[in-house]
Amino acid sequence: MPDWNALFYEDAYINEFDSEVVSCTEGKNGYETVLKRTAFYPEGGGQPADHGFLNDTEVTDVQYRGEQIVHITNQPLCPGETVHGKIDWDRRFDFMQNHSGEHIFSGIVHRMFGYENVGFHMGGIIQIDFDGPLNAQQIRQVELEANRIIQKDIPVEELYPSARELADIDYRSKKELEGKVRIVRIENADVCACCGTHVRKTGEIGMVKVLRHQKHKKGVRIEIVSGMRAFRIIAKIMDENHAVSEALSAPLDDTFAAVERLLKDNGEKQQIIQEKTLTHLLYKIRELPHDVPLVCAFEEALDRTAMRKYGNALLEECNALAAAVFSFENERWNYFIISHAADLRPVAAQLSSQCNGRGGGSAEMVQGSVSASKEEIERLLKNMPAFSCENGNEPG
Repeated sequence: MPDWNALFYEDAYINEFDSEVVSCTEGKNGYETVLKRTAFYPEGGGQPADHGFLNDTEVTDVQYRGEQIVHITNQPLCPGETVHGKIDWDRRFDFMQNHSGEHIFSGIVHRMFGYENVGFHMGGIIQIDFDGPLNAQQIRQVELEANRIIQKDIPVEELYPSARELADIDYRSKKELEGKVRIVRIENADVCACCGTHVRKTGEIGMVKVLRHQKHKKGVRIEIVSGMRAFRIIAKIMDENHAVSEALSAPLDDTFAAVERLLKDNGEKQQIIQEKTLTHLLYKIRELPHDVPLVCAFEEALDRTAMRKYGNALLEECNALAAAVFSFENERWNYFIISHAADLRPVAAQLSSQCNGRGGGSAEMVQGSVSASKEEIERLLKNMPAFSCENGNEPG
């Protein structure tokens, strides 16, 4: 870790400073400004760059460029002039809280289960990839232990060991390190090589909250948040839950059970509606042509189950070679076509190519959707070889 006169390594809480402009050149995304010393943290180690101002000039990004830290500004600055730097402290402290929270969480996973953090991204949500599986109960156990460490208000130490001292330290790192190494140590939680900024004591993190987890490759991907970011997300979730509670007249701690009851009741009503709809459709069959190569019905807002049942009934009751059901929804016609005699795969292909459609299936059944008028669909189907009487396609 080279020395760039980086004030953020001297003290991560420095948020205002004065410095001399070494150079300023126009670049692709703005003016690239180098200072004699800086408290602006450049993007690195999974942590985004600081934003802020140099005098009245906005700093929109900060990047490492070889042996320099380059500040991307929206206005040029004069080499040799002294500027006053002011960091967006809310943004920086948010990153400090979340970076320190991630260290504690990853360190505890490593201590409890031996897994390595093989991927880390600090965006709006902190995303961590571990190289081994964890179930929901194990993740909750890690979360609980992480918050216990936070509550103990343990110092977050930054160490710069010699090469000999480093050889005796058991620390986490994703790669082999050379030269000056910075170790972040949190007692009973983590020892890790890191170049990011951190809080002084764990109590400043506030809390760590797991939002979700999912299987990822051979391990698990976990999303967490800490500090005020966690507070804002939890507050939003509570507001949503309160709204559900009022809408369902259910206690705040019983909304899931209320939703389950609502879904069950709604499912039973939908079943009744589907049965009555199908009864109505079966009654309408008498109005459709019988003993034809293709019987075709156009309806509104049928679900896939109703379309299949109606299509099978049409095929049998109308003594047709094939039966097609089209249901209009969201500016498109969904379709279900069935036949025990014709090969329907060319039918689906033609519907897709000539009616802006998508779909497919087997020789005996195809389904999908098209964007065309009823008249266009009927005309296309009537002229398809699979349903043409001229080709000997008569119902049995």
